[in-house]
Amino acid sequence: MAETISLIVALKNCENIEVDGKIIRIGNGANTNTVRSLAAEKLGLTIPLNDIILETSTGDELTEIEKVKLQQVVFINFQQQIKEIPGPVRLPMVGNLYDMMPDLCAGWAKQFSAYGNVASVSIFGTELVATNDPAIAEIFCKESEYFTKKITNTLKEIKDFAGNGLFTSDSDDDEWKLAHKILMPAFSPRAIKAYQPEMGIIAQETIKIFSEYTPEDKVEILDWCTNMTFETIGRIGFGYTFDLMHRDKPPHPFIVAMGYGLSNSVVRFSRPAFMRHLPIASNRKWERGNDLMRSLVDQVIVERKNSEFAKDSEKDLLGFMLNARDEHNLGLSDENIRDQVITFLIAGHDTTANTLAWVLYELSRNPDVQTKLLQEIANAGISSDKLPTVEQISSLKYFSRVLKETLRMHSPLRGIGKYCKKECILPGGYRIKAGVAAVASTLNIHMNPEVYKNPTKFDPDRWTPEEEQKRSLYAWLPFSTGPRACIGMAFALQELKTALGMFLHRFEFKYDGPDVDYDPYQPTTKPLDMFMTIHPRTNFPEPNESIVHETRQEESEEKIGMPVLDQTISGAGTIELPKATFLFGTQTGTAQDYASQMASQAKRFGFKEVRLCSMDEWEVIKTGKYQNLKDTQTRNNELIVICTATYNGQPPESSEAFNKFLDASLEEGNEDLLEGINYAVFGLGNKNWRTYQAFPLKVDTNLDKLGAHRFFSPGEGDADKDMDGDFNQWCAYFWTHVLGKYGVAASASKSVIPTATLSAEDTDLSTAKVSFISPTEDAKCKSALENKNGEYNAELIVNRELQKEGSDRSTRHIEIEISQLESVSSIKDHLYEAGDHIEIMPENDVKEAERIALGFGLVLDSVFEIDAESVTGLSPRSMAASIKGPCTVRNALVYYADLMSPPSRRMLSFFAAQLHATAPETAKKFDSLTMPDENNQDQYPAFIKKYRTLLDLQLAFPQVKRIDLGQFLTAVGVMQPRRYSIASSPLVFPKHAHIAVGIVDDIVGDKHYPGLASSYLNRLQNKSRVRAQLKSSKSTFSMPEDITKPLVMIAAGTGISPFRGFIQERAFQKKNGQQVGPCILFFGCRNPEKDYIYSDELEEYINAGVLINKHIAFSRLNPPTTQKYVQHAVLANAGEVWSLLFNKNGSNGAIYICGSGAMSRDVCSTFQVISKSFGVAQNDDEADQFLQKLIDEKSLFQDVWG
Repeated sequence: MAETISLIVALKNCENIEVDGKIIRIGNGANTNTVRSLAAEKLGLTIPLNDIILETSTGDELTEIEKVKLQQVVFINFQQQIKEIPGPVRLPMVGNLYDMMPDLCAGWAKQFSAYGNVASVSIFGTELVATNDPAIAEIFCKESEYFTKKITNTLKEIKDFAGNGLFTSDSDDDEWKLAHKILMPAFSPRAIKAYQPEMGIIAQETIKIFSEYTPEDKVEILDWCTNMTFETIGRIGFGYTFDLMHRDKPPHPFIVAMGYGLSNSVVRFSRPAFMRHLPIASNRKWERGNDLMRSLVDQVIVERKNSEFAKDSEKDLLGFMLNARDEHNLGLSDENIRDQVITFLIAGHDTTANTLAWVLYELSRNPDVQTKLLQEIANAGISSDKLPTVEQISSLKYFSRVLKETLRMHSPLRGIGKYCKKECILPGGYRIKAGVAAVASTLNIHMNPEVYKNPTKFDPDRWTPEEEQKRSLYAWLPFSTGPRACIGMAFALQELKTALGMFLHRFEFKYDGPDVDYDPYQPTTKPLDMFMTIHPRTNFPEPNESIVHETRQEESEEKIGMPVLDQTISGAGTIELPKATFLFGTQTGTAQDYASQMASQAKRFGFKEVRLCSMDEWEVIKTGKYQNLKDTQTRNNELIVICTATYNGQPPESSEAFNKFLDASLEEGNEDLLEGINYAVFGLGNKNWRTYQAFPLKVDTNLDKLGAHRFFSPGEGDADKDMDGDFNQWCAYFWTHVLGKYGVAASASKSVIPTATLSAEDTDLSTAKVSFISPTEDAKCKSALENKNGEYNAELIVNRELQKEGSDRSTRHIEIEISQLESVSSIKDHLYEAGDHIEIMPENDVKEAERIALGFGLVLDSVFEIDAESVTGLSPRSMAASIKGPCTVRNALVYYADLMSPPSRRMLSFFAAQLHATAPETAKKFDSLTMPDENNQDQYPAFIKKYRTLLDLQLAFPQVKRIDLGQFLTAVGVMQPRRYSIASSPLVFPKHAHIAVGIVDDIVGDKHYPGLASSYLNRLQNKSRVRAQLKSSKSTFSMPEDITKPLVMIAAGTGISPFRGFIQERAFQKKNGQQVGPCILFFGCRNPEKDYIYSDELEEYINAGVLINKHIAFSRLNPPTTQKYVQHAVLANAGEVWSLLFNKNGSNGAIYICGSGAMSRDVCSTFQVISKSFGVAQNDDEADQFLQKLIDEKSLFQDVWG
């Protein structure tokens, strides 16, 4: 049994350890980060673990877990000391009222300017802490054990008339939980699109009002924006008209009452509590207005319940609320429905009206933005005299950026209020106490120059996907976030686009007065005194692109559904289906699996002639020509679907001949060689690589050049995110297009989504058939014991730690004897070349395999064999497709099963199919994870964050143990070999390959998730046998043939591996009298005393003159250096780099980059900056071309990983 040790953790300088100390328990496998994580949890620390320092009672830092275990009390210190949150001096009774009022937002801006990104004030005894920092805002806004939503400040006043509506009730309120759950479907993309026609009708009524004004009339535009949005939510939500679309009618009493309530809420909050109960006129008016609002809505509800539409849940939002029930048959009370109606009338009109007015104001002040927007509206075909369609509104992408920028500069909510449930420490060491109101000061975050450069400039280009990715999700919070986010955001954005698109077609809105500010006495950001003039539009542009009429598939937000048959096809379902060939180019088996899934789908859809093979096995590659049947109808041409990966921009091994065929055919000018082929391409890649999708795009482009017809747009799968999800979505659209063309219907059992098809198909046909072997069959049992997924053909001879004593991480230097491996070198008597890789097949920990076996009821020593015919059609990534011949269950789990990767969608889909009869609830849960739900919400990413491995899944869902061995082998994936850069030169170590391995040990809570391959290599002893294979990098990362060529080597962490081999080789050549080119090394690590690996060797190479310079960037020094990361060091030494790259002696140098994809991108960006600084490029495009030229000329090489 694992030993556990109990420790007391306490903050340094705490007054009473017995009271303030907390007990934690750690096991044998714990490290110092485990202690930090548990201490943070127990002591309420919401700061990065790296900022936590473990100390003894005498103040000595504890950096080794063994020394930590010897302590009775571990004291917690910080790189930044714990401090109270600063703020201005408080006056008796009123506190900081005069510092903060009348404009709370401006008051917070003053405090941030004076005290930094977090500040504290008190108003009439209410303690408030606010931030303008997205990192702290994230902590405030996330529902956690420390922070939640409780109604405070001005919302307390609004609660007087909005009751327990969605935004005036606490997160732990049962009514809020029920209402939130019930109401979400009413605001799904599908539901909101149904509201489009009525939005257009009300916009047209508003246009009629606008047309009554002359260009000389000064119009307070907010009034009409408010009338329009109020009328919209009234009609669409509740079938009630406030009759607001008239110039000569007084405002509706409800509007007056709500307006008074909203504006007075800020005033009431700023007064002492006793004043709200005094018998004064303002309080009486407050009560009368609240009573009027409640009584009117009560009347609307009663009338609906007594009408013929009482049970019609689809009529409108009110009908939905009256009839909706949750899974326990609980519905909303009439009183809560009234509260929700008032809430929707507030939220549904106020923020939208404000934003609409602010957009018109900003467009008037930014004519260049307005010009672009008008062109997009013209291209969408939107006009004021015709109701726009959902598809037209959805096509307005630049409009979305304009709205986001408006919402940044004029956020409807100037602050998001939360409640601190439990004392904790914020980043920066600030202590926030329980009971305090925590405020994410939205407008101050949005105007923070550290978050948004030049924040007062209106710039929609901040909202390109590339720019958005650079910022925290919590840098833009106009509608709050998380469970408390505004559920009507999509409704508001659709209404804004509809109204503004029609308005701007008909009118030009002009503002020529002073800068408009917001009204600080309003709880939302209303423009103050914004009078505009309205002019007939005379400069509306002509479309310069095809007008949008139909849904663009790639932009649809709808749930992927069954295909709609093309009505232009006569005799739907009777057209003869063509031959279909599915080709794959694969490195790890994933592309093959995708092609296999599609081939299986094709057969189910009725395609008779279906072939599956690698790209190099395609008959056209073998014969060099295509047999064209010259069918005049392109839909009858052969269908070719290609799923291919790419490796450093190069083709996978199984498509190298295909690549040569493309190149040769293009050189020969065969422009009609592939005429008669319909094709589609799905590319697999990783966006961390600069060469992402390079080969798939080459295939797609060149097939078109050779006469084939692109039948469907190419798809992309990103391995850095959710590639299976990307494939499922593309596949659904592809099959919808194909089946529509050929008049074939899909169904639940013949779904366009591969994983959905899997869960519905005949389970007998989709499961490997397994037969168990008797212990008396000696030959087969002996063979089973030796079945270990490959031959042990290499021997580990050295396994030592590279990181220095005191480091809490581990990197192993490993040396492997490789004399029995097949050579990949073109040089005689060399097994490999510097820069090559070695692939090592990992093994699971025996104890982990035993736990899995126990959970699934598998007998470890039993011997089984898989029927070869039953494997046909199964995923090539499955264990079943990979195990050949007799095998023990133990060996299958240790040497074949991928037990450490997250459960794949396909695995969950298979488990669902098997469990429908025996565990329907579990099957339903797994089914819901295979594709986005009806609201287009994908639950899979959140699921695998919680259940990271097969063991996690097994423990949480014990029902999976009901599947048998054949089903298990079919569902569970097979492990893949891990590839490592060789850190040695064959000139120095001809029979050995060295590697540097960073040991992965992720900690979630107090649970460890070790890396499969690194933990395996870490536990190996000297003389251990391994299964290995050498892999050539000749075309992608080899040293120059000219040994006098200068080398610029750039690496971080274990990315130094190939460069150790490069330097070894140059040192050997120099020692043997050869003239070698100069070499410089840029290397990034954290700390010189911890993870500066191979430092002694590098110093020797400097002394020997092999390395002329080395520049080391340390990212965790305290205080930090200016050269924190390796790209900073490159930039700081740009002159030296440039002199080696473009040598006056004519021997230009080569750049080599090895490390993570993010590091490689940053380094490449640095070279683009350098190229502009040295005059080679004048702009970003030319800088990018310069970089591409280096790659094309074999002067820039990258070996990167995700």
